[in-house]
Amino acid sequence: MSTVVQGDTEHPNDDGWLDVPANGDIPAYRLFTKQLEKPDPDDREYRLIQLHNGLLAMLVHDSVADKAAACVDIAVGSLNDPDDVPGLAHFCEHMLSKGSEPFPAENDFLSFIASNGGTRNAGTAGSYQDYWFSIHPSLLSQALPRLAAFFHSPLFTPSMTSREIHAVDSENKRNLQNDGRRIFQLGKSLSKEGHPWKKFQTGNLKSLTAAAKKKCEEEGIDWKDQEHDDDGGPMGRETRRRLVEWWKQEYCAGRMSLAVIGKESVEELTQMVVPLFSKIENRGLDPRPSLKEPAWGEAEQGTVVFVQTVKDYQAFNLNFLLPDQSRNFATQPGHIVAHFIGHEGPGSVCSYLKKKGWLVNINAFYSRRHREVPSFTIEGRLTEEGYQHYEEVILTIFNYLALLRATPTPLPSYHFDEIKKMSSVSYQFREKSQPHSYATSLAFELLEPYPPQWILSGSSVIREWDEGLFRGILSLLLPEKCRLMIMSKYHASEVVGDEPIWRKEKWYKTGYIVRKLDRTFIDACNQPNTNNALRLPAPNPYIPDNLSVERKEVAQPAKVPTCIRQTTHSSLWYKKDDQFWVPKAHVKVDIKSAMGYCTARQAVLTRLLTDLLEDDLAEVTYDAELAGLDYSVTNYRGGILASVNGYNDKLGALLDTLLLRLKTLVINPDRLKVMAEQLDREYRNFYIRQPSLLCDHYTACLLMPLVWMPEDKLDEIQYITVEDIERHKIDLLSKVYLEVLVTGNICQEHAEDIVKHVEDRLDARSLKPSERPQVRSLLLPHGSNLILERTVTDPHELNSSITFYCQFGDIADARLRAVLSLIVHMIREPAFTQLRTVEQLGYIVASAVWSSSGSMGLGIKIQSLRSPAYLEHRVEEFLVQFRQTLATLSSEDFAGKKDGLVIKLLERTKNLRDETSRFWGHIRSGYYDFLQNESDASTVQTLSLQNILDTFDRYVHPSSRSRKKLCTHVISQQLNADLDFERPEDVTLIKEESLFKAALPCSPTAVPIHANFA
Repeated sequence: MSTVVQGDTEHPNDDGWLDVPANGDIPAYRLFTKQLEKPDPDDREYRLIQLHNGLLAMLVHDSVADKAAACVDIAVGSLNDPDDVPGLAHFCEHMLSKGSEPFPAENDFLSFIASNGGTRNAGTAGSYQDYWFSIHPSLLSQALPRLAAFFHSPLFTPSMTSREIHAVDSENKRNLQNDGRRIFQLGKSLSKEGHPWKKFQTGNLKSLTAAAKKKCEEEGIDWKDQEHDDDGGPMGRETRRRLVEWWKQEYCAGRMSLAVIGKESVEELTQMVVPLFSKIENRGLDPRPSLKEPAWGEAEQGTVVFVQTVKDYQAFNLNFLLPDQSRNFATQPGHIVAHFIGHEGPGSVCSYLKKKGWLVNINAFYSRRHREVPSFTIEGRLTEEGYQHYEEVILTIFNYLALLRATPTPLPSYHFDEIKKMSSVSYQFREKSQPHSYATSLAFELLEPYPPQWILSGSSVIREWDEGLFRGILSLLLPEKCRLMIMSKYHASEVVGDEPIWRKEKWYKTGYIVRKLDRTFIDACNQPNTNNALRLPAPNPYIPDNLSVERKEVAQPAKVPTCIRQTTHSSLWYKKDDQFWVPKAHVKVDIKSAMGYCTARQAVLTRLLTDLLEDDLAEVTYDAELAGLDYSVTNYRGGILASVNGYNDKLGALLDTLLLRLKTLVINPDRLKVMAEQLDREYRNFYIRQPSLLCDHYTACLLMPLVWMPEDKLDEIQYITVEDIERHKIDLLSKVYLEVLVTGNICQEHAEDIVKHVEDRLDARSLKPSERPQVRSLLLPHGSNLILERTVTDPHELNSSITFYCQFGDIADARLRAVLSLIVHMIREPAFTQLRTVEQLGYIVASAVWSSSGSMGLGIKIQSLRSPAYLEHRVEEFLVQFRQTLATLSSEDFAGKKDGLVIKLLERTKNLRDETSRFWGHIRSGYYDFLQNESDASTVQTLSLQNILDTFDRYVHPSSRSRKKLCTHVISQQLNADLDFERPEDVTLIKEESLFKAALPCSPTAVPIHANFA
């Protein structure tokens, strides 16, 4: 780790802060002058300042940034909602960006960011909110005033009140069948009466307007006739009044932090930020409001809660409330306890319970994100047998906690030494991330109680071992202080009793039962450990020793990998790191086989093989994961993809372990039973998801020649035996072709050795080019107007959805691809504004380039309470209006749209992982067009508005006779379509999908466009 000095140190105070007086238009501020700890590869310059209104700001100069970003964090959230208006903080988040005094247009911020190739978002949690954007660096000076105005002069535009109340309601309805949201809110709702943690975080139409309606009724005001007005009538105006009142009570500069990343020097950033954000008022509020009472009382502790889930699975969640740990950032005792409980190596809770056939996975963590309700959580997925034995599962966890407590003081030093070293190494070699992600992280950390010089490293580095704090956490993890949740869709009478009485949570209607833990069970959990299978982890052999970086100085980093070895058995693509300078590497091995996906049975066999392999590897490779190495083995239509990445020192050993196990894996019948059970459940749960995701799935499947649906694969699972998988493994790996990519801190000779070793380990015959799986797309007929209808499986899901798709043509057509990209770039913000903000069709409205191997097109997705037929009609109407807008676009505006897209296309990769992923995407596509973005950007600059209009008229406009349109309708069982909108008659309804697909031609096979051979 290195340090950076913060500017002038001529007259700093003892604490490192220097008072900088006002200078012209720049108000006074304070400058931190001590050194900031930062990662070694980080070449950015930092400046920490505090404005006179108390706002803390981190300013970051990145000389090579191709995106600037900023984020404001506020230490206030849904816990601060008024008791009678749950969700008001979330509603504030929606309204705050809809116009300000300097920028009054309601969509000014969204339009400015989107049209210039940027992104933006905001979020609300229990104790904080954040607002962020990213944009081209040259436009930072125009974006920052818009962000600052949210906080010093928002309009809370009255005409937006009703629409945004409904937008919040739509967002809530989107999540009503989401198990994660349901269980999270249930945990909150079961807090003790009157505690803020009990509040409903998201809000909905009823929670946001109930208080206003009550006030209107008490004052004899009729609100019903005007509730659909833009301002919501009397009810909406009262809700808005409460919002403005709340904003003035809770928003305060002293509760805010700001992070800005740009190409400007830190001095120039200072001159931008200080005048803009000094306008925000400090209302003298507590900078970090805290809760005085814990969320649970005696009644809430020592309980078991049985929860009915939407999806079919079994799981447990063991939760303990802790005292605030934010001041223990240097020692992090909660993290270290979690290290032991969540360990997956020999002697661990995970290892023992897996061998019993009770556990699928386990996770333990101390939660930082819910600042005011710090907690320690142990959670995991159970097998059906594990669910039946849930008490023994939980008893095993308490046995392990007893083992930790009984371990003599001091704990063997290697445990902490390994944790400390890896936290230090991880931070020392932390690479850059996306600017908006980094700005969001910095703004969050600025509100934490770290010494200023450690704000960048924060809780990333564990610096000291404090056994007293560690054992203090252990002393609190007792059964009488816990809340245990047992989740299942179908609870057995042996677990919950013969006639259980299920209660319903207020907001999500989740079924649950609360009982006190049995005293006998509590006593058993408090006994000393007697389970001899449990033991503390052994020393980790994967901790890296050699962290040296072989620097390769170049004038410009190479933009493409090189194929340095090609044989009948394999191709090796390679790029030595020449810009990120970290001791890391990535190795990706695509094991292409003709036997992986030809039938539904093959698809299931390949999937079970990879699941069993990862399960077999889990115990021996967990140490590698703790040491900064990561791996995955996944199946896909063309075979198996193996990936290893992390610190290169011992990466080869992990890859060798993976390949050896793949080749020599012996199938354990008990683990096959568990894996098959989980896969069966995964397939059955597949359709219990967001309708918009189902829409995308059905559309993609219709456009692929060969795809096996979950129901096809379900029919095969029950017939698969150990012998079937062992035979399939031999067949699958007997004849393969390897496509390998090696990047990072590895020399060429080592890379060549890696691919030779892979070949030796697999010892397979060569798969000929004509035998290798090819991925193509189906081509829709010219002049087609197709509808595919499906029903939402979940009977309680309120939302329907459409995916509106216009197919353009061959994805290898570079000019058409550039035109499509520009049309989508131009349509994205107007579609969102019209269909979501103005028409309020639904919370999810998105436009994108829809591409697959061989074809591409325009996709528009909407999820809504309205019928798909009506949604499709509104998209068609929007496209007609958009064409009229396009025709009147000025040359200056059109040039700006092109520039915005070019900015996005030319965005550089920020780290080795991103670079590797980009290379790998081009390799797997089969086109090897590593410079596609650069060539597309050049083509975009040559396009005229007439090019866009002509292409739009041919491929998109509803009046086109050559348009190839497919609209997938996923229809809620709750929808009464007769009351909404009828489907037009001039469409073709796809009744038999397999027959329809059989009549369609396929796109050409991918042909390499660019290949860089040594």
